[in-house]
Amino acid sequence: MKRFAWIVALGLAFGSLQAVAFTTIGGPATGLWAHAGDGGRGFNIDIQGSTMIVTTFIYTQNGAPIWYLSSGTYNHATGRFQSSYDSYSDGQCFGCPAYQPTAHSGAAGPMSIQFHTNQTATLTTPNGPLEISKFNYGFASPRDLLYGEWVFTINVGGLVTGDWIVFDHQYTGNDGTVYAAGHADGSSTHVALGSYSSSLGEYIITALQSGSYVHSYALGMDDHRGLGAGWVHLLSSNPTGNGSGATASRVLYEGELTSINANAPANPAAATTDQQALVASDKQALAPELASEVSRQQAALREFLESSQR
Repeated sequence: MKRFAWIVALGLAFGSLQAVAFTTIGGPATGLWAHAGDGGRGFNIDIQGSTMIVTTFIYTQNGAPIWYLSSGTYNHATGRFQSSYDSYSDGQCFGCPAYQPTAHSGAAGPMSIQFHTNQTATLTTPNGPLEISKFNYGFASPRDLLYGEWVFTINVGGLVTGDWIVFDHQYTGNDGTVYAAGHADGSSTHVALGSYSSSLGEYIITALQSGSYVHSYALGMDDHRGLGAGWVHLLSSNPTGNGSGATASRVLYEGELTSINANAPANPAAATTDQQALVASDKQALAPELASEVSRQQAALREFLESSQR
């Protein structure tokens, strides 16, 4: 418990650090967005690279449902997307043969979205601006987003280090603050804590390393990824400066983690003969092909290194 108390104190020290601001964390959070308090209308936002598609689900003034499709380029530098509200009619029904619907370009006029963060934005509509945010339907609180398994990395001048952390329970600090608590994957002694700072708008993660070192992170995060800053420092000292570039990526959701743990043999050596045979046959089938592919890529890597040194 003393280790947890030290990490709690460390996490509180982040309050004096300058927040690391990123407009949209590699692009806005994908999925359902909505205006707070609305019922039955919303927006599905998806992005691949710099191409964004927004589907608007809304109703006409007489209550009939209608949807619009908007597609175009998302500007990562400015956090802005511009397109038009396009509608479609006479399309394919369930069980009908495939055919293209009739498109009505700009049916409800132009549209744009200015993203302020990866989870908040202002959308233009035919009736004026509308504030929207990523619709949270799976987590009771920002802290709950952390539960599951995550990979965190810190890039210090090209030297990459990081953590593979499982958040699987909670810890309440002496001041009453509730943290997502966990440990490094495969090591219960390398403990970690995570929390959300509403004042910073960022997640603070602290992970104990070997000896007296700690990895600390301040990240803007959604339920899949994060971007911000990281520090490597002694447990007895606070992080200083702006830190180095850091990222987060989800590996498993809490439900997936629970399912895997429930199905895993208590003792791997006690797995059934069928399970052992299945694993062995998979390795035998894949090993030659994998070895060949790795060998081919290593040869290409040597070629690449030689060409870059010329």
